[in-house]
Formats: sequence, structure tokens, C-alpha cells
Amino acid sequence: MPNHYRIAVCDDESYYQEELCNLLKAYENESGNKLELCRFSRGEDLLKDYETAVYHILILDVEMNGLTGLETAASIRKEDENVIIIFATSFENYALGAFEVNALNYLVKPVDYIKLKKVMGIATASIDFMRDKISARKRYLEVKIKNNEVHIEISKIKYIEKKRNTSIIHTTDNEYACYETLSQIYERLDVNKFFYVHQGYIVNFDRILEVGKNMVVLADYMEVPVSRKYYKELKERFMSRIYDKLNQQAI
Repeated sequence: MPNHYRIAVCDDESYYQEELCNLLKAYENESGNKLELCRFSRGEDLLKDYETAVYHILILDVEMNGLTGLETAASIRKEDENVIIIFATSFENYALGAFEVNALNYLVKPVDYIKLKKVMGIATASIDFMRDKISARKRYLEVKIKNNEVHIEISKIKYIEKKRNTSIIHTTDNEYACYETLSQIYERLDVNKFFYVHQGYIVNFDRILEVGKNMVVLADYMEVPVSRKYYKELKERFMSRIYDKLNQQAI
């Protein structure tokens, strides 16, 4: 499955803008990736669009009328630390300025396709690495256990309980004790899938079979205590899930 990248090309000379887009289309055909190209002739126009748009890669001409590429990049860097920035320039001595805004690389006009392909390969690899990292964060809970970093698959977590000065994470195949508080762990979990049922217990909502006034029954028939403080909202969410399932079956 091809990866998708949204790229802004900003150059006030239409000839170089067209040339660069043609080279990027050639790279798209060769790499098999999907490139969504957006063109701008002024840095000011890109900044205005950037207020609502999301880009993975910016290719900026260094010298432009109005805001220069470096000035445009500096403004964007204040808001976005992750976007890949590549400069296009007719003068190699601009390279030092590029590193002040943490640019990935620069291309010298007229742009050579081999150099562009190399730079784009590095850029897309960096983006893919970040995507994998974000995906891993959603799948795994990282905790420190006996000075070791352990990654626990979130979907396997049944419930987490407070026990003295530790938090015990119960999964389908293991138990893990760490010195983080329940609130610290809860901050890193999806609040739509994990729920406080008691001051000392957090439960994976997807694993609840039954909700009672004093306890919840989990999928393996494990019982976890429920406090009055959390019972009403928990019951409402549980009943809402049942109604949603019944409505889906009726369709």
C-alpha cells in the first residue's frame, strides 16, 4: 500500500515551480508513493494556508518577493517542529541559514533529479519513522519496571489497581508492578476506552461484562469494586454501549 505525503512547493518563479513539481511527479511514479502537491508563489500565502492545512514536507525557495523562504520557515517552525523543510536555492552559501530552522536539506537550482530523489528518500523515511512511533504509542503503554522500560500492549490490559505505593497493571497474560500513580498512567490512556471505577481502580471499558452498584464483572469473570462516585456515569456509558449494539443488530 503506497504511503501518502502532502507537499507544499513555494517559489515565486513559475518556471522553477513547474520544474520542481514535474520532478516530484517523476519521483511519485518511480517510488510508488502518493504525493499531493500544493503550489504557492509567496511565503505569505503559504503561512495563511498553514493555519488550517497540514503538510508533511515543505520545499521553499530561499529568495522570494515579500517573505523569504528562511523567514517563512522560521514562522512555521514556531508552530510546527515536525514538518520536513527542504530549501531550493541558486546559491549554495544559503545552506548555513537553512540549518537555523532545522531544515532537512537543500536543493540547488536547476534541481537535479538524482539529488531530489535522494533527499525525498530521506524525508519520507523520516516521516514513516515518526508515523510508526505514533502508532506504537497508541498500541503500547510504556512503563518503567525495575529500571527497565517495558512496553505493554494496551488492548491486553484488563484493569489497573493501586496497591500501597505501586500500580499493578493486570493484562490477559501477565501482571506488572510500577511506581507510577494511577493518575500518571491514566493520562497516557485513551479516556474513551479506560475508566475510573474506583479511586484505586481503572478498568478497560471494552472488557466489562456487567455493571453492578458495588462491582463490575470483567470478561474473565474477575470482579472489580465500583465506588458511588463513578457508578452513575459508568452505568450510563455501559447501557449506551448495549443500546448501540442492539441498534446495529436491528439495521
